[in-house]
Order: sequence, then C-alpha cells, then structure tokens
Amino acid sequence: MKIRTRDYCSLTQEEINDWEVLKEKEIVHRIGKGDLAVRKSLYREYPVAVRHYISLFPNNHLDIVDLQKKDYLTSLTEEFYRLIDNPDSNERSILNWIREKNAYFIIASIMKGSYSFGHHDAFIFPEFQLGNTYQADYLIVGKSSGGYEFIFVELEHPNKNITLKDGHMGDALRKGERQVTDWKGWLQSNYITLFETFKKYKSPNQDLPEEFMKFDSSRIHYVVVAGRRDDFNERTYQLKRQKRLSENILLLHYDNLYDSAMALIGESTY
Repeated sequence: MKIRTRDYCSLTQEEINDWEVLKEKEIVHRIGKGDLAVRKSLYREYPVAVRHYISLFPNNHLDIVDLQKKDYLTSLTEEFYRLIDNPDSNERSILNWIREKNAYFIIASIMKGSYSFGHHDAFIFPEFQLGNTYQADYLIVGKSSGGYEFIFVELEHPNKNITLKDGHMGDALRKGERQVTDWKGWLQSNYITLFETFKKYKSPNQDLPEEFMKFDSSRIHYVVVAGRRDDFNERTYQLKRQKRLSENILLLHYDNLYDSAMALIGESTY
C-alpha cells in the first residue's frame, strides 16, 4: 500500500524547473570543459516532490525534512499517546489512526530507537502482503552503508492479555509471536516472489538492489508491539532479550513507540 495520495513517480514541469535551478546552485567548482564538477548537496531544499521522485520507492518514501516539523509532530505524537491510553482502543483503531493522520513516522521511529539503519534512506509499506496468505501490518525498509534491511512489524492489543502475572507472555504477545513464525517460514521459501511486489512500488527510473531479490536472514528483523510499560516486568524484559537474541524478534510496548517517536522529532535522519 502506498502512503501518498499523489503519484510521485512523475514531476510537473514547474518542479523539474525548480530542481534544475537547484542543481546549478549545487555546483561549487567545474572541472575542465566537461560535465565534471564539485558539488555541495542542496537536497533538503529540493521540492518535496523531487525528494520523493529520486528515491527508490517514491510513494513510500519517508522524508527526512518532515522531521523538522517539530510542533506538528509533537502534537501528533501526544495525540497518539492519548489514543493508546484510551481503554477502548485496540490494534485496529491504532492502525486506522496512523493511516488517517499519515503518522507513519511513529512506526518508522523503531529504526532510530532499536536498529542502526535507515539513516541513508527509509521507506514504509503499510499492510504489506506476503503472498496470498499473510500480511504484515508494516514493512519498514531502511538503508545504511551496508545496504538495505527490513523490519516486519505486527501490532497487537494495547491493553488486553499482554502478559501473565509472572511476566510471561500473554495471549496478545503469543499471537504476535505466532504471526512472526509464520512470516519467517513463508519468507524462507518465497522471498524471491516479493520481487514482483517491490517492482510495483519502485521508481521506474531505478533498478531494485540485490537485497530485494536475494534472501538474507541477517537483513530481516521482526517486531511485535503490544501492551504498555506497566505490562512488562523483570521476567518480561528477560524474555524480550532472549527473543531478540535467539529468534530475532523484538518485543515492544506502545510506550516504546511513543518514546522513540518523540526522540526522532527534530533529528536529521531516521
């Protein structure tokens, strides 16, 4: 699913003209009489449409310039907190709110808070299909110097059946874990088929890198979000560490999302 209402795979003539002006301004020094030149990037000044257009997935691109809208993003994140604090909220109402508010930076903040990629480029795909059988609530794609990595995210209930009294996983976390187990099995056998899915979303001007065609389990991560901070105790946090080390599943509560989103606001990259 795309996250933009407009199709950013093409530009208006005005946007192209503005881009050309900025590209000329980027030239610090020309080398000889050819096209070689020393440039200083003015990427952050490009029209927003251009920033999406030149990315690998124009309609799923997470724009780093948006992170500077501090007042707006802070207000949105506080609204998110009130939503998860509402006892009537469930995972579906949270998913719907994020879509309606275009608040995908909250989910994408998982990269900044828990992983070390996404600072070179970042994308998010809501309701990402794995064949005809499974669907991840979100697929986050982030790039670092080592290439692209992937986070499949499952949201579960924010306040029901999260953990048992002794801190072991309750129904909500176990449900998310089972979902991830199913995804893992499917991806190991069918990853190459995702090429066609990614191809639908990619820029027509770019080719998909190898990471999108060749299965590499070290590039794939899984996150389950359920419950609140008070649902996790010492035993839960021990299980969280074990799950991440042994199964590459990161267990988060919704307060983690709030914290990472607030920390992301004003940053220069994801």
